[in-house]
Amino acid sequence: MKINELFEKKKLVLSAEVFPPKTSGTLELVVRALKDIASCKPDFVSVTCSAGNEMRTEDVATVVKDAFSMECVAHLTCVNATKASVAERLETLKRKRVDNILVLRGDVRDGDKLTDFHYASELAEFVKSSCPDFNLIGACYPEGHFEAESLDKDIENLKRKIDAGVTHLVTQLFMDNEVFYRYLDKLEKAGIDVPVAAGIMPITTTAMIKRTVELSGASMPHRFTALAARFEGVAMREAGLNYAVEQITELISRGVRGVHLYTMNKGDVATEVFSRIEKVAESVRQ
Repeated sequence: MKINELFEKKKLVLSAEVFPPKTSGTLELVVRALKDIASCKPDFVSVTCSAGNEMRTEDVATVVKDAFSMECVAHLTCVNATKASVAERLETLKRKRVDNILVLRGDVRDGDKLTDFHYASELAEFVKSSCPDFNLIGACYPEGHFEAESLDKDIENLKRKIDAGVTHLVTQLFMDNEVFYRYLDKLEKAGIDVPVAAGIMPITTTAMIKRTVELSGASMPHRFTALAARFEGVAMREAGLNYAVEQITELISRGVRGVHLYTMNKGDVATEVFSRIEKVAESVRQ
């Protein structure tokens, strides 16, 4: 099923994200996480992609579809990608019955390069022109992409993704719901009216805070940093879960179209969050 059809049928779409092993190792850990996630019955699962290790994305996508009968979104990035390599991956995804692709620029690290595609909008245009049956999803950044001149300029670039065929958006993680609400207002003023799913990552250890800021650029509101300064270990895990659940509960009460949980392959975190929001989610989805 194409994810845009879910948004047409449902008031609230719930999803989760996993990542494949970064090296050619076993899929055991991600399969274990998927087993937990499947018990929560999300509407779909997305599978991330690492440059140079793209086939692992397809491997996990196959597990999502065949072993757990969940709808899947495969990530596709511009990094190290040529038109020929992307065309090959599209054929593989079609063969594996994956209907949905999240198009991304991707993180450019040492040794990586951008060749045929420099922006996600260019990648989206290529996919739509060569394989129009794929449903395309895009990423967006409530606090602006770290390389953008400004948030307004970033939204201009986002409009290009929509024009290229992206049907819904998933945000980078954010810790302050007010940031998200202000961002939705800006998107509306820019004429962007596709569904936007809120990306939420439960921060369950103090070590995750520094890494989260480095990778996402998300700001940490005082309310959360005060928790992190006060708790550690098991207590920090519980505080982080509670914070994420409160975020999601408020988002749902304010009419968010989707919630996308960044699980970091922690199946137990996914089950706890989804179970705690089950009642409020069902009240909306009925």
